[in-house]
Amino acid sequence: MNEYLFIKDIAEKLTSNIHEVIVGMDEAIRSLLIGLLVEGHILIEGAPGTAKTYLARVFSNSLGLEFKRVQFTADLMPSDITGSLVYNRVTGALEFRRGPIFANVVLADEINRASPRSQSALLECMQEKQVTVEGVVYPLPRPFLIIATQNPIELEGTYPLPEAELDRFLIRVFIDYLDSSSELKILEKKQLHGEKIEVEKVADLKDILRAIELTRRVYADKSILEYIVKLGQQTRKREEILLGVSPRGQVSLLYASKAAAALEGKPYVTPDHVKSVVNLVFNHRIILKSRSSNPITLRRETMEVLGEIIEEVEPPR
Repeated sequence: MNEYLFIKDIAEKLTSNIHEVIVGMDEAIRSLLIGLLVEGHILIEGAPGTAKTYLARVFSNSLGLEFKRVQFTADLMPSDITGSLVYNRVTGALEFRRGPIFANVVLADEINRASPRSQSALLECMQEKQVTVEGVVYPLPRPFLIIATQNPIELEGTYPLPEAELDRFLIRVFIDYLDSSSELKILEKKQLHGEKIEVEKVADLKDILRAIELTRRVYADKSILEYIVKLGQQTRKREEILLGVSPRGQVSLLYASKAAAALEGKPYVTPDHVKSVVNLVFNHRIILKSRSSNPITLRRETMEVLGEIIEEVEPPR
């Protein structure tokens, strides 16, 4: 019996569940599933009003996971995210009060509105899955997934995410405006349900942890590993690229490829699985030499370069 069909079944149920209240967003939903399976973090970029926050809530509710939202603002302090030591009058001791980061799914809403200092509070959480306060380490719950949102258009009052932080996101996915028929479906759903989020739970914590463990065991042949390395190295050879993909980016591509295979019920990675996620994993990890000031133009140019790289690097047969 193929154990991985268990993951495929959960993914199909979850996707169907989300589509009960959300129209479209297939690539974003798949990205969230990939992030969940490898406990990687997702950056969702899109214009205001494109249901980024709504998607995160519905996704979390469908899995019955603990969900916390942090609204990133200019006056947000690191302790507002991680927690802080609080004096207990009864015991006379300092006690650690956990911040909203201690949840399974944390929505970092409009992450680029917080100062670099507050953004840096996420670095340890994202990489080591822990929080250190006054030399004491507090592990975060499992699974742990940060879903960050940002608006690519507004520049005033925002702080660009530093490369070190961007590199810790497994995937950056873009949400664009839908076509007219899809937007009509949104209005019909809103007229019927309003803003209520009523979705069934399709899996419990035990199922999710099992899916994560199975994904970890997905097999990637040495030829696949070599293919991933070549794709990463090619981003450092292109003349139009100032900064290419790091080894962490190559590892992220491996993990995302394993998750892509698991979502199809496959216990092994194929070149097509790698190709299906390489744009999602690499698009925020390369910096072009001639960067456009228009974020939409920059995204298009980046995707064009990545498309050429995929064509240049021959996949294993």
